[in-house]
Amino acid sequence: MEYKQLSKKIEEYAAIPRVSGFEKEAVKAFYNDLKKYCDQIKVDKFGNVIGTIKGKNTKAPNLMIFAHLDTIGFVVKNIHDDGFMTLEKIGGVPEKLVQGIPVLVSSEKGTYHKGVIGARAYQSMSEAERNSVDPLKTLCVDIGVKSAAELKKLGIEVGCPVSYYPVFMELENNRICGTYLDNAVGMVQLLEIAKALKNKKPDATIHLVGTVMEEFNSKGAMIVPRSVDVDMAICLLAPGCNDTPDQKNNSNVKMDNGPCVTITNFHDKSLNGQVVHRGMFEHLLKCSKKEKINIQRCVLRGALSDSAFLQLEKDGIPVMDMGAPDRYSHSPKEVVSLKDIDETIKVLIRYCMDLDAKFDLNRFSI
Repeated sequence: MEYKQLSKKIEEYAAIPRVSGFEKEAVKAFYNDLKKYCDQIKVDKFGNVIGTIKGKNTKAPNLMIFAHLDTIGFVVKNIHDDGFMTLEKIGGVPEKLVQGIPVLVSSEKGTYHKGVIGARAYQSMSEAERNSVDPLKTLCVDIGVKSAAELKKLGIEVGCPVSYYPVFMELENNRICGTYLDNAVGMVQLLEIAKALKNKKPDATIHLVGTVMEEFNSKGAMIVPRSVDVDMAICLLAPGCNDTPDQKNNSNVKMDNGPCVTITNFHDKSLNGQVVHRGMFEHLLKCSKKEKINIQRCVLRGALSDSAFLQLEKDGIPVMDMGAPDRYSHSPKEVVSLKDIDETIKVLIRYCMDLDAKFDLNRFSI
């Protein structure tokens, strides 16, 4: 796909408010786009969009490739008499980055209202306060109303979702910057894979899935194998780049250096994570060699994806996390390379086309 087209579609998806648990508009948009290329498509009870391209050989394993549709954000926690609102986080929102940022407040009527998370005036702060982070619970959202009654008239109530206000920019060297790019990129990659497979059917059946609730509890993907047959899965979620001056000692992952595979990850609080299925990784390396695409590797601690829970379904589902690495993840403005996005699409199309009945799903063959 041309980089301009990729950029335009990513911008379109990134602009859709889709805080985790409130993804309806993204589900509808992705469903309507994906259905053009699939033999079957549905939205399961949990909200996942599942598009299926039927394979030519029923003995080949069924592969699920998925990306999450939802984003981090907030919900309205308290409404004050003067019309200000305080918030509760949904997902991993970095509190030190939210003061002064523009937001969109969704109403129960389905309307959106521009606002800002207020920051205290510089002149009113002490020297110590100027160099510290105010907790989210002390910050208020201002949409310009004067009373709680005005909010109620607009349909804004406790529990309404609030998201970063969408921003999108094209940078130099085919890089893009914007709000919520990490998962918008995954959605576009799934569409491009579907387009490629529509007319040249692979041996394996491919399920292309947009999952929900990843940022909230990482459980959306695990629901999918309960309604469609899944033998193995690839999660389109890459680790972050570590090529900026503040991150260079964390890993070797660089922008414009190809897709990255998470070899292992682990999340201490949930005591969960994944170690990449070696057979899946080796198949990827063979495909990348054919496409002349470099594959990066990364080891993570303190983070996981929804594949960590998906792998525990059925009698065990082999998984692999990979994708185009980004910079400044979970901030209001992320950066990613169109080259890395395009190469991820190309290598995964090859991955699907070369997957056949000979593939060994076992982690160890003894």
